[in-house]
Amino acid sequence: MSVSTRARRITGVVAWLIAFHVLLAYGLPEGLFIGLVIGLGVLYWRAGAMAAATVSMTLVLVTVMYWATLKVTGFEDRIYYRPDEKYVVFDYNNNHRRYASSIHVEADMPHGDLRAMTTDNVAEPRHITFHTDRDGFRNEQDYHGQRFLLIGDSFAAGSSNSHEDALVSQLKRTYKLDTYSLAYPGSPADYLAYLQGFLKRHPGDARVLLFVFEGNDFEESRGRPEHLVARYGRRYYEMFSGLNTYRVTKSLIKRFTRSRTISEGSGLLITELAGQKMAFYQRYVNVTRQTVLPPPEGFEEVFTNFKPYLQQVYFIPTKYRVYHQHVHPGEKLPNAQWDYLDGVCRQLGLRCTNLTAALVQESDALLKRGEFTWWRDDTHWNRNGIAVAARIVAADLNRATQNGTTKP
Repeated sequence: MSVSTRARRITGVVAWLIAFHVLLAYGLPEGLFIGLVIGLGVLYWRAGAMAAATVSMTLVLVTVMYWATLKVTGFEDRIYYRPDEKYVVFDYNNNHRRYASSIHVEADMPHGDLRAMTTDNVAEPRHITFHTDRDGFRNEQDYHGQRFLLIGDSFAAGSSNSHEDALVSQLKRTYKLDTYSLAYPGSPADYLAYLQGFLKRHPGDARVLLFVFEGNDFEESRGRPEHLVARYGRRYYEMFSGLNTYRVTKSLIKRFTRSRTISEGSGLLITELAGQKMAFYQRYVNVTRQTVLPPPEGFEEVFTNFKPYLQQVYFIPTKYRVYHQHVHPGEKLPNAQWDYLDGVCRQLGLRCTNLTAALVQESDALLKRGEFTWWRDDTHWNRNGIAVAARIVAADLNRATQNGTTKP
């Protein structure tokens, strides 16, 4: 093999590797990414080294210009309608996602997560404060020895709500209970990872208040692989997923692929309550109507691992379950998720509370005044719904403290 031939092949391989990494910076769907990578490999092999190098350098130049344009115009931030997605990071030491550390911002939130799925005007604009501590959870202050930890997904974390309305804030302001929010969107396996990471940083006798959401917590619940290849592979990939080119392009592609669903409104159920439009996520409506729940993989194992730390488990119903009698009067809903959770709790000897009845009662009362416990344009509860949970949690903790039952 001549030197020139060997050099051309090396040039072609290097050019392909450059293109491969440039494409990683765009957050493309897996199928499209693989197709482009293979297509470029074939093109480079047939076109030759010089053409391959030219194409790859052009890709680099275009990507740099794209990156700079997004930064200069500020579009890299305008794609986010709330801070929750903007400040997501991955905690490699504890193998889970969380928010960026020590964030203290105010933001205008033009709408909730359901408004992003329809052209119908159901938006409820709000101004929110967003605080995180040094560990990347939604607390205004760093952990300072609080005994009770609030663990769960976006409901417990306060997604779509201002910090002063979040559960951790209402418990402290209204009931003088200083708790610590260790909540972030995820699955029960993730919730266990949050606790395990917390105990490494803050060993002690912590007690957990675990919040389980009917809508998406009863699916497969397996932890992320923690072996060396997975860990470093994830870290390598995250270098690209943090780029504005990745975040913006992925967001635009997602909106494009959902454009038909958005225009048709098939992903939502929109009705009118108290003279105002109310949107429901159709997927969660279907979950609520589910009559049989196959045991979610990993669910009971997670609860078994949680058991030594659990003070109380709380079941959060879907928005549709709370309002279904006003949407479809007379409809009788099954209770597959609650029945399963209640069975797991009984089997393990855990205290478990269903928040449904209290939320329905408060929602019915507020509806007479044209007020709600959920954001009309969102899958999450608002300050009124959170207040119901805060009242019940406070009563449970006060009762447990008085009776000396802060341990199961």
